[in-house]
Amino acid sequence: MTGNVAAQRLAERLRALKDRSGLSFGSLAKKLHVSTSTLHRYCSGAVVPAEYAPLERLARLCGATPEELLDLHRLWLRADAARPAGRATAPAPAPTGAGAQSPASAPCAPGPEPEGAEPGAAAPPVPAPAAPAANAQAPAGGRPGARRRWPLAAALAAVVLLVFTAVNAATSGGAPDGQAAGDPAAGPPASSPEPLTWTARSHVWAGGCGHRYLVDRPPGEVPAPPVAQDAEPWADELGAVHGESAIVEATVRTARPAAVVVEAVHIRVDERRAPLNWPQFDMAMGCGGSLTPATFAVDLDRERPVARPVAGHDGHTGTDLPPPALPFAVTAEEPLVLRVEAVAGTCDCSWSIEVEWNSGDERGTLVIDDGGVPFRTSGGGAGTAHLFAFETGSWQPESPHGG
Repeated sequence: MTGNVAAQRLAERLRALKDRSGLSFGSLAKKLHVSTSTLHRYCSGAVVPAEYAPLERLARLCGATPEELLDLHRLWLRADAARPAGRATAPAPAPTGAGAQSPASAPCAPGPEPEGAEPGAAAPPVPAPAAPAANAQAPAGGRPGARRRWPLAAALAAVVLLVFTAVNAATSGGAPDGQAAGDPAAGPPASSPEPLTWTARSHVWAGGCGHRYLVDRPPGEVPAPPVAQDAEPWADELGAVHGESAIVEATVRTARPAAVVVEAVHIRVDERRAPLNWPQFDMAMGCGGSLTPATFAVDLDRERPVARPVAGHDGHTGTDLPPPALPFAVTAEEPLVLRVEAVAGTCDCSWSIEVEWNSGDERGTLVIDDGGVPFRTSGGGAGTAHLFAFETGSWQPESPHGG
């Protein structure tokens, strides 16, 4: 069992759907083309899948309603956000004890350390030394300047005593009990978390199984199409570009106690080029979903692309889904899920998503891109698209009649 409370709630909802359907794990696994053990792990909370798609397919097989699908998606987002992740190592605390030295206790001028003191240790207050006795002798093999240490030691002691007094005066008020003001161990004041953070998937396929890529290779050098969840490494390996359309799903979160309001979503085209003349490869495998999610639709060919809210549709129930609405208050419990569907016919466009937000007196713009570089979508393509023939294990030109 995982310690992820959100994952347990997600698992409980999956088990309820599964039990209500009356279907066994074995029969569901066959229909979903996954192992029975994988379904057990989903429904026990031991594993939170990296993608929502397998859970949506499972819920649909179990007869989930549109409201249940939306609720399941929210639960998955929370479980995904709460999954264990590596954290940045906290800075090492400032050294304390005999080996520590604050800037205030450092010597103000170079000079020899008092004999017997550990290197780097702060010298305690030392009274002014008495005049040397008349019978004081220089060390064996006497050095002419040996007696000059006394005036230097007296000066160093006076400096340390002065600094010690100044530090005591500076720390006499305002510091917590047991801790001096300016103590390095106190560390810097805690900074507020970033207003918004985001994660994004840029290789989302329509219906979970349909997409087109442009690849600058002959068909014989292009491997078989991947399943949707493996699309990103497949495309990265080939240097593939989204052909004609691209779907980006982004989740925007905040760790602040107060809400951060998302006011607007804009599209910025960073660069326009002539459309690519590369071979086209269609990932469609004869499948499709009856759910058309609500989205922001964007035409990249326009001089000033605008993100237009578009309603969705649930084919199972014939229900229209409301278009995405802004403003939206993002809280720690309620993230914002953005779906942007961009099309391009006459350009090879590099583009990004800009999210305007405000929180109290703060305002800003969050930029969502493809891991530090713009998303890329191109129209064009050389010749007809290719479909993969599994019976021959090769890519074949698409029939003019779709066959």
